[in-house]
This record gives sequence, C-alpha cells and structure tokens, in this order.
Amino acid sequence: MKKKYISLGLVLVFLILSLLIFPINAQAQKEVVVVVKIGGIPWFNRMAEGVQQAGKELGIKASLIGPSTADAASQVAMVEDLITRGVDAICVVPTDAKALGPAFKKARSKGIVILTHESPFEVEDVDYDIETIDSVAYAKLAINEIVLNLSKHSGGVKYTAENPAGFVMFVGGLTVPLHNFWADVALKYVKENIPFLKELTPRLPVAESVEDSRKATLDLIRTYGDKLKAVIGWGSLGPLGAARAVRELGMQHKVIVGGSAIPSTAVDYLRDGSMDWAQLWDPKEAGYMMVYIAKLMLDKKPITSGLEIPNLGPIKVDGKVISVNRIKLMRTATDARKLGF
Repeated sequence: MKKKYISLGLVLVFLILSLLIFPINAQAQKEVVVVVKIGGIPWFNRMAEGVQQAGKELGIKASLIGPSTADAASQVAMVEDLITRGVDAICVVPTDAKALGPAFKKARSKGIVILTHESPFEVEDVDYDIETIDSVAYAKLAINEIVLNLSKHSGGVKYTAENPAGFVMFVGGLTVPLHNFWADVALKYVKENIPFLKELTPRLPVAESVEDSRKATLDLIRTYGDKLKAVIGWGSLGPLGAARAVRELGMQHKVIVGGSAIPSTAVDYLRDGSMDWAQLWDPKEAGYMMVYIAKLMLDKKPITSGLEIPNLGPIKVDGKVISVNRIKLMRTATDARKLGF
C-alpha cells in the first residue's frame, strides 16, 4: 500500500513540476493559419517567411498553406477544414472573396478571427483586410514614372494635349478588383493632371501571362507606331511580356515599360533598359503584418491608426482596411537585386 501512495505522490510531483516548467502548453498556444491562392510558388514562399517570423516573435503557432492551383473551391475547402480544426485565426489571400463569404461568416460565428490581404473591396464578411501599400499612391506612381522617363528619353519632343504621348494598361482580368482599381485611379490622375498623356485603347486583360502581354505589345506597336510611348502592366507578368517585346524589336526607351513585377524577374529587363521601372510590395512584410494583427485581435488589443508594427511603421485604419505604405520602387537592376526576392 505504501508503494502505491509513493507512486501516486511521485506522479503528482511530476505533474506539478511540469506545470511550473511548461506553464504554456500546446493547447493554450494560439494558432494562426494563412491560406494563399497557390502554395509553393516564389511569391507565397516569400510570404511564408514573414508568417513564420511573426509566429516566432509573438510566441504563437503560425503557418501558411495553399492549393496547388488558384482554385476558389479548393481554397474554400481549406478554410472549412481550418474551421473544423478550431484554429484561432485564419488569414486569406482570396482567389474569389465572394465565394469565401459563407465560410468567413461561419468562422466568425465561432469566434475565429478572419483577415484578408489584397481584397480591400470585399470586407463585409471579414474582420479586417490588410494592405502593405497605399493603393492610390501605387497607381499614381506608375504615371509619374512614365512622365519621368518621357522627359529623359523624349529626344527634345514636347508633348502636349494636341501632340500627346500614348499609353496602354494591362490588367490580369477585367474583373480583378485591385488591378482595375489601380487602372481607374491612374486614368483619373492623368485626366485631371497630365493633359499630354492619352490612353490609346481601353485596358487589356493580358497581365497574368508573359506571352499574352508580349503579343499584345507587339500588336500595339504595329497598330499605333510612334504614338505608343508607354505600357503599364498591373499584373506581375504584364511588364515582363511587354519588356520582352520591346527587347525583341530593339526599342528600349522608345517604348517605356513598367508596372508591378517581382524584383528577381525584373533584373535582366531593368539592366538592358527593356523595362524602365518596376514596383511592388514585399510579400514577407504582408505575411508578417497579417499574423501580427491577428495576434492583436486575439489578445483583445485596440487597433487604431498610428499603431506601430515592428519594421513596418504606423498603420492607417480606414473602416475595415488596415494599411501601411511600403511600396518598393525599382529603377535599376541594382534596386531590384537589393530587395532579395
């Protein structure tokens, strides 16, 4: 009998010591999962670095997952699975925000925090959308870069409302919200402030394909000749295809090319002048910010404009959109290489 009591006593001592040494167990640790459009591609691998960094710094479990293709149904299924698992927060880069609406509502009804990224126009069913750029400034930047390059490469030509410099914009699709928002802002900015720029033809939905963008640029050059002075690609493959066409024809600086592009893909084109600038944000910073905001919400901390996020600066809160302005501008191959992704 004494041995039995001694054994029970040892078990109790062990349990007490375990609680003292490990006061936070795995069940108490908060879990944040980021669901992206496509898993395993360079853009979202870079985002995963920020997710993991935030998790380590904040002492929570943070991970990133995504389907093998940009399929809305697969993304919805992943979110549903996370709801069943009972994770604390789900952050999503939506392929189709409307399709995710019912799952988002279900998650929030169970107390799960829902954040999105790159979806500032579909916020009804989420807690917040997280953006690492000022989208209005991002759109105007592209137009300002065209003006800068026109002044550098005009060869003494003076552009006026009667003798305008023509430009065309590429988007990933005519229903892609952010691409078309940027295009709308850019066009409004031109009409109100820069009379010597003229959109030659309505935006073309080719910017998610290098080859489609290349062919479109070649067609535009054949159609408009010297009237075409610039191409903006709002999808990250648009500037690459346009730059490839310009390189093929040896028209560097005769046709200005720029827009959204991953730095590592833009280096060679920036080096030979086929691309005049590239702009983007760092997905690592976006991943970090999503997890950071999720942790604040789980801790019931107030989220207000001016709140500082480490290494990202103060946030701006506008309704359900939380943003910082971390636009990356690359005018040279060196600029692009320095960004490291």
